[in-house]
Amino acid sequence: MVKQNVLTTYLSKLAFCATFFCLCVIVLGAFTRLIDAGLGCPDWPGCYGHFIAPLKDYTASDNHFVNYKAWAEMIHRYFAAILSLFILCIIMIIFSQSASRTRSNIILAVMLIALLIYQIMLGQWTVTLKLLPTIVTQHLMGGFLIASTLWTLYLINRNNTMLEKNSGHLAKLLPGAIIAVIVLFLQIMLGAWASTNYAALSCPDFPLCLNHEVVSLHIKEAFSIFSPIGINYEGGVLPTVIRQTIHMAHRLGALISTIYIIIFAAYALPKLKYSFELLKSLYITLGLLCLQLCIGISNVIFKLPLISAIAHTLVAVLLLLSLLTFVCKLVLIIRQAPTP
Repeated sequence: MVKQNVLTTYLSKLAFCATFFCLCVIVLGAFTRLIDAGLGCPDWPGCYGHFIAPLKDYTASDNHFVNYKAWAEMIHRYFAAILSLFILCIIMIIFSQSASRTRSNIILAVMLIALLIYQIMLGQWTVTLKLLPTIVTQHLMGGFLIASTLWTLYLINRNNTMLEKNSGHLAKLLPGAIIAVIVLFLQIMLGAWASTNYAALSCPDFPLCLNHEVVSLHIKEAFSIFSPIGINYEGGVLPTVIRQTIHMAHRLGALISTIYIIIFAAYALPKLKYSFELLKSLYITLGLLCLQLCIGISNVIFKLPLISAIAHTLVAVLLLLSLLTFVCKLVLIIRQAPTP
């Protein structure tokens, strides 16, 4: 029993560190994308045939070579490689130690294996298919899914007990909380699609796209996932009107997800007055939601400052993790509740 507690504590700490590195990879990926360095290295996994980015005096046959873009892309790859090592260590511990081979750990480990393999493939295709929006969007969402899986692994392996004397009413909150996670994840997908199609600056006004003009919507063209292969998509290739449709869909999704989370919080807060852990998670979620809305609006008003755009991605993943924390704690309380 002592060995199992020590092992789960070590596993949770390792998952926590891996989650931190995953956040770093996501932020570096956002930075690389925002400075148009996604093709800073036109080959994969190296950069111009080397595993270290070329120096300033490097004479590339490609006249599009830019030193700082190559380094940005390679640093992103280095951090992704470190994250992969963390994930492999976690998987080895789960499958090699009987004390850690719980059903939930095995399921999460299998998910990590599948996500890591697919994410590596997406990383290659992102370069070889020249930032094809469908691939880049999946690559970004894969990072969010890996972060979510690692964070869930951390939460379920912490040695903490949260007993509630009467948790029957808390079980009623679980479906609404799961829907909140799904709604937020779909909204993040819309944001990823807007980002990979370079639609962030297509609507210069707020709250409407063009406050003094009628914007025509092109839903079918805006969300066509079968884009031509072989085109260089850096900087975006869609017409402005289609990008405006994507941008406004992201704003509408933000409105819907915000309204849902606020309604859910208003319903849940009175039922959580004796549960400090759940209250803390829900208040953190609401705080991050307000921060994300402010950052999103400032991105439009101030024409997408680099630090603000990166923060928008970071707060999005933190918001998702905070909602996952609420769900995991809620499930733990329900499972540990004494049976009448």
